[in-house]
Amino acid sequence: MSVDEDQPTIPARVKQWAETRPDKEVFVFYSDEGRRALTCKDVHNLSTKFAALLQRRGLKHGDVRLITDFGIMAAGCVAANAQALLADGTDLLHVINLSRCRLLIGDKTLPGGAWHLLKPHLGEIMDLKVKSSNAPKLEMVEFVGVKEGGDYLEMLHQEGDPVPVEILPTDTALYWTTSGSTGFSKLVPKTHAVMLFLASSFTKMFRIHNEVDVLYSDRPLGWAGGWPYGFIEMAVPYVTTDTRGSVLDQCKLSWDVLSEERCTIAVLSISFMKKLAERRSLENSGDVIQRLMCIVTGQPFAKHCFEFVSKICHSVASAYGISEVGYVSSCICEKAEDFEDNLVGCSSHLEVKVVDEQFTDLGAGKDGQVLLHGQCVFKGYIDNPEATKAAFTDDGWFKLDEVGHFDEKGRLFVEGRRSDAIMHGEYIIYPSWVEKKLRTCPYISEVMVVPVPHPDMCHEVCACVIPKPNMDVTTKMIKDHCDPMFISDSLHEMSAKPAYYVLVESFPLIPTGKPDRRALSEIAEKNHLNQPLNSCPTRMGCNGRLKYPAGGKLPL
Repeated sequence: MSVDEDQPTIPARVKQWAETRPDKEVFVFYSDEGRRALTCKDVHNLSTKFAALLQRRGLKHGDVRLITDFGIMAAGCVAANAQALLADGTDLLHVINLSRCRLLIGDKTLPGGAWHLLKPHLGEIMDLKVKSSNAPKLEMVEFVGVKEGGDYLEMLHQEGDPVPVEILPTDTALYWTTSGSTGFSKLVPKTHAVMLFLASSFTKMFRIHNEVDVLYSDRPLGWAGGWPYGFIEMAVPYVTTDTRGSVLDQCKLSWDVLSEERCTIAVLSISFMKKLAERRSLENSGDVIQRLMCIVTGQPFAKHCFEFVSKICHSVASAYGISEVGYVSSCICEKAEDFEDNLVGCSSHLEVKVVDEQFTDLGAGKDGQVLLHGQCVFKGYIDNPEATKAAFTDDGWFKLDEVGHFDEKGRLFVEGRRSDAIMHGEYIIYPSWVEKKLRTCPYISEVMVVPVPHPDMCHEVCACVIPKPNMDVTTKMIKDHCDPMFISDSLHEMSAKPAYYVLVESFPLIPTGKPDRRALSEIAEKNHLNQPLNSCPTRMGCNGRLKYPAGGKLPL
C-alpha cells in the first residue's frame, strides 16, 4: 500500500501476491475450533483494512505497535514483538517503553496471557484509552481475542480504505527482541529491505520452491524464527497450529496437520522433533516421512539426533541464527554420517570468521570467537549505545559471543556461547565439550552442563541429565559410568569432570525454543545449596529426578 508500489517493501510484496495469486491459500491456522485459511487476496485486504483502523486510531508513519502484523507496516508504522518470561510482566512493560509503543494489541480471552500480566501495570482502561505513569507513551489498546477472531475479521471488513503512505525500503519495518536470556530484551530494528533480503536468503538456504512446497512452523509468526519468509519471497503457504485454546495433544495435532496439508518443510525445535518421533509409531504416518524436511531451530543438533529424526522426515536442516542477524548458516543432513555435533554449516550471504582474543584469524580446527559481517547484520540496538558498541569490533564486525571453529571443508561448528563458559579455578571449561563426552553414556538421553557456585573455585561443574526412557536411572549409575571419562588431576581445577549430576524430566526453554541455561543453572544451584549433591546420589526423591513443567519457568 506504499505510494510507490515499485519500491521493494513488505506491503508492496503483499500487494503483488494479491494481484498475481489472489486465490492461493497462504496462511492456514489450526486450533481446537478447526481450520481457518487466508488467501493472498485476504491477507492484502485485511492488512490494508487494519492499516485504516490504525490511522483512524491516530497512528502515523513511524509509530510503534506491539506484535507484528502486515497491517502495521501497511500504515507505515513499526511492529514490535515481545515475549513474556517474567511472571510480573515487567519484561513486557520494558519493551513497550523502550519501543515508545503507542498502541498495544491485547488478548483478554487468554487466561494468564500477556494482557493479564500487563494489566496491573496499566490500571483502568476507559474506551480503549490508556493513561499510566508506568507506560507514559502508551495511548491505546486493541483487543483481539482468540475466541473472537472471526468477529474481529468481520469488523475489519467494515473499515474504509487507508490513506496512502509513502514507505521506503530503508524505513524500519519491525523491531525484533533478543532472547532476554541475560536480562531484559534489547530491541533490534529491521528495515523492509533487510527483511526482503532475509526472505530471499531463507528460500535459497533451504531449497524452497513456490509451486510444490508447503511450510509448517510451530514458532509464533511475530518472532524471528517464525517470520513467514517463504510467503514474502514466493507466496509459499505457511501452516501453523494455535494451541492457546484447549488443544491437549500437540503432537497428534501437528502430525495430522503435516499429513493433511501435505507439508514438505517443518520448522521445529529439537525437543519437539523428539516428541514427534516418540509418538509417530502411534499415528498413521502416510507419506509424510518421504516428503518432509525439518528445519531445526533453537540450537545446533548433535550426532545422536539421527536416531530419532529419521523416524519423522527424510532430511534435517540446521538453521543457525540470531535476532541481530536472522538466519546465519545452514547445512542439510540426509544420512547418519552427515550428522556431526555442533555443525551449523556454511553461510552464502554473510562473511564469517573465527578469531582469537586479539581478533586474529584462526585456522581450521582452532576454537575462537565467531564474527559476522554482511548486509543483514543489524546496525545497533534501540537506545542502547553501550550494548551496541560492545557488540562490534572497531572495524565493524559483529561479535556473536559464540565459540566456534571451521573444519577443513570450511564448515562452521559452534560450541556454545562464550558467556556460557564455566570459570573453574584458573581454568575455563566450555560446556559443549563435556556434554559431547557425557552423551556417550548409555543412561543419558540428553545433557546440559551448567555452573554452580563454589567458594574457592568460583564454579563447579554440574551435569543436568535427561535419562534414557524406560530405564530406572539414578545419578550414581551415571556418575560411576562417566567419572572415568575424565582425567582426575591432582589440581582439581584442571579437571572438567562434573562434580554433581542432576536428573531432570526435560530442559526449560525460552519462548523461542532454545534451552534456558540460566534457568537450569539456577535450579542446579538451588539444589546444590540446599542439599549436598555428592552426599546422596538419589537425594532428590522420585528416583533422583527433579520435576518441573516441560518448557516452562522453573519453580524457584
